[in-house]
Amino acid sequence: MTSIFPDGELDNAVELGAFDERSVRVWVRFTGRKSVDAILRTPGQPDVVKTIPLSESSDWTGVLVLERDRPAPGSPFTVTIDEQHVHGRFAPSPGEPAALTFGFGSCHMPYAEDDAVGIVVRESDAAIYPAIQHDLMRAGADLLLLAGDQVYSDGLDSFSVRERPVTDDDDILLGQYRSNYRGFYNQTGMRQLREAFPTVSIWDDHDIFDNWGSTSEKTPYDLRLFNAACRAYGEYQHSRNPGDHRDKPPFHWATRWGDIGIVALDLRGARDYERGTMLGAEQWAWLQAWFRGEEAQSVSTVFVVSSVPVAHTARWFTLGFDLVPKRFAESIRDRWSSSGFIDSRDALLDELFSWQSRKSTRQVFILSGDVHCASAFTIRQRTGDGVIHQVTSSAFTTPLPLKQRVFNRTVVHGSNLFERNYRFQNHFLSLTHNYGGVRVEPVDSGGHRVIVAIRAWDPKRRALRTAHRMVVQADARVRAD
Repeated sequence: MTSIFPDGELDNAVELGAFDERSVRVWVRFTGRKSVDAILRTPGQPDVVKTIPLSESSDWTGVLVLERDRPAPGSPFTVTIDEQHVHGRFAPSPGEPAALTFGFGSCHMPYAEDDAVGIVVRESDAAIYPAIQHDLMRAGADLLLLAGDQVYSDGLDSFSVRERPVTDDDDILLGQYRSNYRGFYNQTGMRQLREAFPTVSIWDDHDIFDNWGSTSEKTPYDLRLFNAACRAYGEYQHSRNPGDHRDKPPFHWATRWGDIGIVALDLRGARDYERGTMLGAEQWAWLQAWFRGEEAQSVSTVFVVSSVPVAHTARWFTLGFDLVPKRFAESIRDRWSSSGFIDSRDALLDELFSWQSRKSTRQVFILSGDVHCASAFTIRQRTGDGVIHQVTSSAFTTPLPLKQRVFNRTVVHGSNLFERNYRFQNHFLSLTHNYGGVRVEPVDSGGHRVIVAIRAWDPKRRALRTAHRMVVQADARVRAD
């Protein structure tokens, strides 16, 4: 069957997901195969061999955790399936002072419509992916973190789930999402990038459709699309993530790398602007339990993945759109600072500041995407000395129209107007395609030195350059280059 996507659709795929000091999650897709055998090889230890079952009911995708009998912290490993080899390194022991290097970013939309030939890859933009891969390999990266909009299910008319004929058949809706995953995930540069590093992710609105959860209404058909998107997301993305897996949202997760934590929030699974719900009761209880529990006590630095930036669109701007008819304000309603979600934002920040305040070596970083620009903010308590750093990386390849660039330049100004509890300061804004690189290093006095760089893409030179770099230690002093 001929695909509408230029690089065809994903198949014969072997990729790594979450891992710890003794195990790794392996994700595969092989059309028509009932199973594949996976071999985990670690120097000086016996091979681990397991079979991954496959079936049409999961679109021929499968996942399996390969686990060693004993921990092998820091050891390199290789997973082999059908002569395909993927590589990684086991995590340090929980709580151990650790170093970590990883890349993050969001918004993978490399396609355009050509009247003569159909869908094409915007090659000058998509060339960022092999450049990112080279960058991260040179840095010795351990992990790739995808922070939302890995698939644009409403990106172009030819594959938009909302532009296709309305159907009563839920299997057809699921098939549309699956086809989009196969097409977006088989784009050559992005596929090779995922194959090069263990990859974890969280979704955002375009993995469902634009502004999901902040739209003026949720029609019955919208809810059916959402259910189909949930299942496809579980098959192609969430099954790679750490923790116990579930069929229904919210799809939050958390993991540790030594004394470093990563907490990913699902901002779409329970979002409902009309009800003022962002995380939902279940996810909020989980988040509080994690930050007040044993795991959070053994880490010094936490990266909180919030696909939509907590700090970006100023409160004064969202307040102005409260008076605009709902259907014209969906993109503004989608912000944390909007009237429907600001209480959830403040509760989240209170929880993060509370955890951070209990030990002087603790740090919190928020990693975001969504807004099609890169930025760096500090968030401070109005009363108190807590500091949280937020870095946004977006977009990998999604087009950056003039209207959106003007919007992003405007909404970051006056960020403290009408803010009662926090002070926001924008340090940097970039309106080019980019990705974020993070290096975490332990320091003798406790905690970490964290180096974050935004690497901006120059399509004419076909090269990455450092647009912004900051160095932060647990004493909250920041150096930006």
